[in-house]
Amino acid sequence: MNRPLALSFALRDLRSGLSGLYVLVICVILGVTAIACIGSLSAAVREGLAREGQPLLGGDIELALVQRKLAPAEREALARLGEISEVASLRAMASHQGKYALIEVKAVDAAYPLYGAVDLATGGSLTAAIASRDDAHGVIAEPLLLERLGLSPGAPLTIGEAKFDLHASIRHEPDRLSDGLAFGPRVIMTHEGLAATGLVKPGSLVTWRYRVKLNDPAAYRRAVEAIRKDFPDAGWRIRTRNEAAPGVSRYLDRLTFFLSLVALTTLVIGGVGIANAVKTFIDRRRRHIATLRLAGAPPRTVFATYLWEVMLVALGAVILGLALGAILPFLIDWLFGRVIPLPLHLAVYPAPLAVAAVFGLLTALVFSVWPLAQAKAIGPLDLIRRPGKPLFLWPGLPEIVMLSVGAVALVALTFLELDPDWMVLWYILGLAASFVLLFGLGRGLVSIAERMAKPANALLRFAVANLYRAGTALPSVVLSLGLGLTLFVTLSLIDRSLTREIRSSLASTAPSFFFLDVDKAETAKFLRAVQQEKSVDAIVSAPMLRGRITKVKGEAAESVKAAPEGAWALRGDRGLTYSTRLPEGSRLVKGGWWPEDYSGPPLVSFTADVAQAIGLGIGDVVSVNVLGRELTAEVANLREVDWRSLGMNFVMVFSPNALSAAPHSTLITVSLAPEREAAFLNRIIAAFPTVTAIRVSDALDAVSALLEDLLLAIRGVSGLTIFTGLLVLAGALATSLSARTYDAVVLKTYGATRRQLVSVFALEFAIAGLVTSLFAIVMGALAAFAVARFVLEIPFAFSLPTALAAALLSMGLTVAAGLATAWRALGAKPSSYLRDD
Repeated sequence: MNRPLALSFALRDLRSGLSGLYVLVICVILGVTAIACIGSLSAAVREGLAREGQPLLGGDIELALVQRKLAPAEREALARLGEISEVASLRAMASHQGKYALIEVKAVDAAYPLYGAVDLATGGSLTAAIASRDDAHGVIAEPLLLERLGLSPGAPLTIGEAKFDLHASIRHEPDRLSDGLAFGPRVIMTHEGLAATGLVKPGSLVTWRYRVKLNDPAAYRRAVEAIRKDFPDAGWRIRTRNEAAPGVSRYLDRLTFFLSLVALTTLVIGGVGIANAVKTFIDRRRRHIATLRLAGAPPRTVFATYLWEVMLVALGAVILGLALGAILPFLIDWLFGRVIPLPLHLAVYPAPLAVAAVFGLLTALVFSVWPLAQAKAIGPLDLIRRPGKPLFLWPGLPEIVMLSVGAVALVALTFLELDPDWMVLWYILGLAASFVLLFGLGRGLVSIAERMAKPANALLRFAVANLYRAGTALPSVVLSLGLGLTLFVTLSLIDRSLTREIRSSLASTAPSFFFLDVDKAETAKFLRAVQQEKSVDAIVSAPMLRGRITKVKGEAAESVKAAPEGAWALRGDRGLTYSTRLPEGSRLVKGGWWPEDYSGPPLVSFTADVAQAIGLGIGDVVSVNVLGRELTAEVANLREVDWRSLGMNFVMVFSPNALSAAPHSTLITVSLAPEREAAFLNRIIAAFPTVTAIRVSDALDAVSALLEDLLLAIRGVSGLTIFTGLLVLAGALATSLSARTYDAVVLKTYGATRRQLVSVFALEFAIAGLVTSLFAIVMGALAAFAVARFVLEIPFAFSLPTALAAALLSMGLTVAAGLATAWRALGAKPSSYLRDD
């Protein structure tokens, strides 16, 4: 089989080794490994969720209802499909010897769990562990509750109005992930035990879940269709085994998205190293290229030869990166599998590996074309010419077309693989702008250094001269480290802004406690008890129900194409209230509030952002299922709400005549000094054991920990970005090693010591690192401001320690990489070097 002449030349030349292309190999391996590993881990979690869907959900299908049980006809229809398990969940307070803790109560029947098993620390069966003994109901709990209340198996526990015995701690609960974010440890009991607590009253915020183990598990989709057809207005949320943990899936989507962007940034930064490596490679192959030209090879053949060679080397690096990316998930599971709360189905997933491979090859192509075009400028006379300044040649039309096609393909693949498109677009524009700014900054600084007044200090004068010498590494320093440090500053400042918002701004304006499930009949008594507490600063109360939006302007909620920022309002149940007056913390932006004595058709007030996202305006109608009945109301006005205050507010506020007759509880917020919270809580819960108290500071801690985990994962990958930049920097500095060696030899000849040469190089690299850090601080602050202001919608908080850390990190990395690269130049002996020259 005949193969192209250029390919034959490339294969022959590769026998001499990879001189000059090692940085290319490392950069491609790092970038491809990161993308492949992230994609493989994401696929492993998704496959794990899919394979473990039945135990994670607790059945083949699940129907969830808030504040009501299944009607007899509904339960009879489900019973025909298969075995049913009834699970009730709600928040409550548990106490032991004067200590209180918020818990997540889960009441189960004898059929639970339909799939999987509850694993207890002491062994034994779930049925025996939660059974009644000696006239006391049994419970099991997560170890965290034992730690908070100082419990041990066999200890008494009070929940609501009932006494329980703690029989065991939970080691594994098969359906834990499907229940979403929890603010307290899990406690599992029987339905008889739940009834004894007195927690379930009309209007209590109880979620009833009905899991079905189908007679024909493969027919779960047909079963769901039949249920929806027979009971179109039931108002339940239906999930199937392939939707066992939608909250986890959405979180995984966002985490994968951000990690993929950081990994892609790593690969693109590595592209700078690829360009530098190819440029060095062509310079070192100058005599070989001249020989080819002398033998009659046209420029296009030379270009094709070395393009083949570079892409073959890149292909080898891609294969190594794919192997590492496929292996790393197994290593991560081996090291951290016990602490990862997600099911991983480890395997080699071709799709993410293929995506990583295409990203790697396209990046290598895009960043290699221009440097390879320099080979066309080398002719036969270069065999006898002394190497001069590095080559620089604008690419011709064929190279520009090739580069453009590769860049467009790279951008198109990014849009295909990542979502949402608008964030991908801003990422690409920001990345392109950063490249242009960094390149312009590097060239501009060279020009400034050349024109500035010469310092009086000799060492500093030599350092500044090195910044604008022929083949200076300053532009490469700025470009290689600039993006990574900018990402570092951006993430650090976002973290700072989030932490300050959660810990300071929110905490200072938020109430101390949210009290849930205050029975409608005892609301007045509860409020009097709270008002008698001298330490209380403020009390706010509002009626509260739960409802699910079923229709928007007559269209089923499942069919509404909502904007991403408001689509959450159509998922699951929402808190509802009614009021005669505009709630505090709200401001009308459109429409008017109803009169206090309004008695006409039901009206509803929406927050303006959610209404816009789901397509509602003044005069439109929305249907909400409340307690199994569909309520249709007209949108009377739109509000803006200051959610940052964590005050009493709701997405939907109805006119009183719409909901006041329905069974409901009261939501109450109480504000008081932090040092008085513990004593206040003990007295209130002792007097009202069926009321649930949520300490706002604990809830903020839970949210803060979740965000910290997300940022920690992104920071870990961003560290790889900085490491890649460091490699690119080392490669860029290596291209000027010959010139540095010559300078060092000449200076030594005139009496310069090694210490003085080290000082010159250190000053040069420190100046370059300082300039890079200033750019990273400015651009990182702007990026963090944009994310905080327009994405997270929180105030931006600049951090001087973060800025100083970025400056020190940049200078330290640049000096270390520069001195490590230039060390060979410091050891060169003048006699042998000048004699050879």
